[in-house]
Amino acid sequence: MAKVLWLILYAFVAIALQGILGHLGIADRFIPQFLVILVVYLSFSETNAFGCVMSFAVGILLDFSSAVLVGPWAGSFVSIFCGLALLSRRLFIDSGLAAMVIAFSAVVVANILFSLFGNEYPSLTWEYPQKVLGQAIVTALVAPLILSLLSRRSRRGSGAYVGRGNAASAV
Repeated sequence: MAKVLWLILYAFVAIALQGILGHLGIADRFIPQFLVILVVYLSFSETNAFGCVMSFAVGILLDFSSAVLVGPWAGSFVSIFCGLALLSRRLFIDSGLAAMVIAFSAVVVANILFSLFGNEYPSLTWEYPQKVLGQAIVTALVAPLILSLLSRRSRRGSGAYVGRGNAASAV
């Protein structure tokens, strides 16, 4: 129960931080997608139904906060989670470079899936790919730091390392 509350708290903080950065006048392409980083973390630390449900819950929170009640972010986050959870036994996010590449790819794929799941097709304009690539680059730059902070919090709470299933990992 405590793990659920911590993850929901992280999601609320991530949504608030993204909103604050947007209200400060920072362009959308320079605001990292913190919730995608949380989904990447879940796909490597919780490769079970709990992680999938939490990815869905994080996506629904983002949909509700952006007044989109259909759930395209929830669908894209679950898809990202499932893809990375399947690959988590083969991929390692131990190094910062690997975490950056995985986060970059997750942001690009999540935005493509969001466009496909939603009713709007913003990808038909040139501004949308610029925004997505900018967000992916900024998210990739902050991903190693955030993933290490989440991993440390999880290790402190459980006394074990977070990783791929039962294997030890030093994210």
